[in-house]
Amino acid sequence: MAVPDTEVAIIGAGLSGIGMAIALQRAGIGDFVVLERAGDIGGTWRDNVYPGVGVDVPAQAYQFSFALNPRWSRVFAPGAEVKEYLDGLADRYRLRRHVRLDTEVTERIWDEDGRFWRLRTSAGELTARFVVSAIGAFVDPKPADIPGIDDFAGTVLRSSAWDHGCDLTGKRVAVIGTGASAVQIVPEIARRAARLDVYQRTPIWVGPKLDAPIPRPLRRLFRRAPRVQDAVRRIATRGVEMVLIDLVVGHGRAPWIAHGGARLARSVWYRTQVKDPETRRRLTPGYGLGCKRPSVSNTYLKTFNRPGVSLVTDAIERVTPAGVRTADGRERRVDAIVLATGFRLASDPEVFRRTPVRGRGGFDLATFYAEHRLASYEGISIPGLPNHFMMFGPYGWVGGTWHQLVETTSAHVVRVIQEAHRRGATAVEVRPEPTERWTARMRDRLARSLWATNGCATANSYYFDHHGDTPYLRPTSAAQAARAARTFPLDDYAYTVAPVNQAPPVSETRPA
Repeated sequence: MAVPDTEVAIIGAGLSGIGMAIALQRAGIGDFVVLERAGDIGGTWRDNVYPGVGVDVPAQAYQFSFALNPRWSRVFAPGAEVKEYLDGLADRYRLRRHVRLDTEVTERIWDEDGRFWRLRTSAGELTARFVVSAIGAFVDPKPADIPGIDDFAGTVLRSSAWDHGCDLTGKRVAVIGTGASAVQIVPEIARRAARLDVYQRTPIWVGPKLDAPIPRPLRRLFRRAPRVQDAVRRIATRGVEMVLIDLVVGHGRAPWIAHGGARLARSVWYRTQVKDPETRRRLTPGYGLGCKRPSVSNTYLKTFNRPGVSLVTDAIERVTPAGVRTADGRERRVDAIVLATGFRLASDPEVFRRTPVRGRGGFDLATFYAEHRLASYEGISIPGLPNHFMMFGPYGWVGGTWHQLVETTSAHVVRVIQEAHRRGATAVEVRPEPTERWTARMRDRLARSLWATNGCATANSYYFDHHGDTPYLRPTSAAQAARAARTFPLDDYAYTVAPVNQAPPVSETRPA
C-alpha cells in the first residue's frame, strides 16, 4: 500500500487552519502538516494591518469555546490582539512544528492509484492522504480593474498589504471602495490627510458601534472564573447570530424587523451622523438592511462632516499619473491611492484557475464552480473530491462568528477521518444523493430569506454568486449545525477499503 508523506495536509495557517490543526491534535491525529503561503501564521490578521483594523463583532464572541482569552482590551478587539491570540494558540498547542511557511499550494491532484493527493507547492511536491482546505472565505484581493492604475505616479496602498512606512500626513489621498475595510480606514486617514476623496460605488449600512474598554477588574474576573467568561461568550455569540443569521433566514416571519431597522437608521442614526442632506442621501443605501453584511462604526459617517473630506459617487473613468478622473470629466489630483476594493471569495472560479484542484474522473473545481450551481454536503464536501474537505464550502457559513464555523467543520472532518481509519479505508468520498438532498434543503430555506425578499437587487453584495444564488450562508442555527456535525450519517460517504492496486476496489457501506 502506498504511503503518502503525511496523513493530513491543511492548506492555510489562518484561523481556520489553526483551529483544524488543534482539532486533529485533540483527536489523537498527529500526522499532519499545515501549509502556509506566507512567512508567518495568522491569515487575515497577519495580512490586514491597516490603520484602525479590528473585529466587527464583539471580541467575546470572536474566540474558540475551548480557548477563552481573558485579555481582550475592548468590546471590539483591535486586530493586533487577534493576531496575538492566534500566536498564543499556536504556541499553546505546539503547532509551529507542523507548519511549513512560504509554501504555497499551487495545484492539488488526486492520485487514484495511490489514493492520496499530490500537492504541488512552491517548495516542491507533497503527498497527503487527506486534504483540508482552510484558505478562508476571502482568498485573494480582487485585481484593481481600474484603467491607468499602473500609470499612477504617486503611492498605491492596499488594505490587505499596508505599508506603514508611508506617512499620509498632509497628503491628498483617494480611497477607492466603501466596504468593511474602508469603514475602518477612512476615519483614520481623515485625521491626518490634507484632503481625502472617498470613491463610493455602492453605499453600505453602517450602524453604531457599542465599543468600550473592558475594565481591568472584569478581565481579572474572566481570568479567575472562566465559566463567567464562557457565559458571556455564549450570550455574545448568540446575539451576533441573531443579527447575522436569524434576521436573514427568518425575515419572512418578521419582515418588520429589517424594515423598521432601515427606517430607524435613515430617520435617526444617519441624520445625527451626517450634517449635509445631499451627502447623507448618497451615503444611505437604497436596498434593504441586511442585503450586504452591515458594518459598525461611530466615526465613519461623521468623517464626511470634516472639511477636506469628499464623497465621490461618479464612476471612475481612469487613474491618471496625477490623480483620478471620473466620468464627468473631472480629475482630482492626489498623492496616494488606497485600494479597498474587496476580495475574491473561496467559491470564485478564478481562485481555482490560479491554483487548480483536480479530483476523481476529471473533476475540476474551477469548472464545477463556473458551470454549475454551487453545491456541497454540510458546506464541507463535494462529490468528485475524495479525501478532501473545505473549512468553508458552499452554504458553509455557520453561526455568527468564524470560530463557530471552524469548530463545527473540524468536528465533521475528524469524524470522517476517524471512520475511514476504523474501516481501513484509503479513500472516502461524499455521495451525490445526500449532497443533492442537503443542498436542495439549504436552497429551499434561503428562497424565503431576506436576500430573496428585501430588495437586494442593487446591493452589489458578495452574498450573491455569479449564478444568482446565495450560497454563502448555512440557513440553520449554529446549534443545529453543531448537532449535525456530531450525528450526520457516516454512510453519506462511500469508503474504499480495497488495498491499493487491487482491482476492482470495493466501496464499503457498513452501517454507521
